[in-house]
Amino acid sequence: MTSAAAPAMRRVPFAEAVRRRRLGNGCELAVLENRFNPTLALSGSLDAGPLYAPSERRLVASVAAGELSKGTARRSKLEIAEALESRAASLSFSCDASDPVGLDIGGSALSRDAEVLFDLLAEILREPVFPQDELDKEKKRLVGAIRQSQDQTSARAQEAALRRIYPPEHPFHRRTGEERIALVESLTREDLDRHYRERFGAATLRLTVVGDVDAGKTLDGLEARFGTWAPGPARAIPAVPVPPAALGEETVRMPDKASADVVLAEPATLTRTDREYIACVLANSALGQSALTSRLGVRVRDTEGLTYGIHSSFSATHLAGPFLVALTVRAESRDAAVASTLDEIWRFRREGMTDKELADEKSSRIGRFKVDLASNAGIANALDAADYYELGDDYLDRFPGLVAAVGREEANAAFARRVHPERFTSVSAGSFP
Repeated sequence: MTSAAAPAMRRVPFAEAVRRRRLGNGCELAVLENRFNPTLALSGSLDAGPLYAPSERRLVASVAAGELSKGTARRSKLEIAEALESRAASLSFSCDASDPVGLDIGGSALSRDAEVLFDLLAEILREPVFPQDELDKEKKRLVGAIRQSQDQTSARAQEAALRRIYPPEHPFHRRTGEERIALVESLTREDLDRHYRERFGAATLRLTVVGDVDAGKTLDGLEARFGTWAPGPARAIPAVPVPPAALGEETVRMPDKASADVVLAEPATLTRTDREYIACVLANSALGQSALTSRLGVRVRDTEGLTYGIHSSFSATHLAGPFLVALTVRAESRDAAVASTLDEIWRFRREGMTDKELADEKSSRIGRFKVDLASNAGIANALDAADYYELGDDYLDRFPGLVAAVGREEANAAFARRVHPERFTSVSAGSFP
């Protein structure tokens, strides 16, 4: 006797499973019930990054983000930490120059502690006080971190490259270490409070919750906490033009370094919302994402032995950031390593990816995407990113197909239009004569 086969389980598309609510003050909420384990993950953003701070004091945005949880009108830093750590919960707030627009919000908790997490989130966002003593300690920590970074050849090379290709008022410009230290030392509590009053509000707040929660109850609870928050500034991203290439070379001489770092850079035009974003990322993965398996890694590192590590990358958010190639070398091997790197990039622009490379990169990209969606945090981050870039409710459902549909000629042409070795700025940092 044979029994009928059980019907296959239908996976509900993300576009159908996610519950959304837009509040009257502009706040956007999304909840996805995922009962796999008794936890929840939170991901979100506010448009309060460095782009919205004065160009000469963009550091205020990242410091303000870091100081949010150092004290509220009702609790001290230690009381906030105790409320979270006693429940194995977490909340984080951060922003930096890599994405000049957004302030990132992250959190996690056991499902039974969801109300505590949401209470703390609302309190921290709506009632920060930026205690002076905490700011004083953070300023000392930042000064120490900057000074430490100035002894790293990789940091010095990248900072100098970004100074050369972006003008001082541009959000991707990097000031010198001494200039950043002076800015940190001059920061006041009033600076943080002013940035908070000018940039924080419900109109640009996006929150995504994924986990073992009731969607309706969670949306109601978040609306109760944030529905009365003042809207603040409307969502608007100022246009930031891509500057022309700044050709040239620079050497940052640093004594007694065992190795040196080189950065090749140009202002790129790729944004996260560009229709050719996926094609460009796939092509770059083949060229230089991995120091072990990419074209640059295989040739310059493994075959020729001219570098300890090498990789290439696009910085593509709401704004078009730089295209960078970074390599670590022996000082005496710099010229040969750079020549080999440039030759391989030129060859890649002429010939492009092979069919096998494209197939491998597609498989890797789709595989990593699916692995990331195996956790509440991974799903929350992916949904939040899709909302942040306004890619559509069904983006997570469509993404594997979007990757699979990229053709070799499309990827090669998209990359070649955006990477121009003849326009690179080259900066080296290390013990050079």
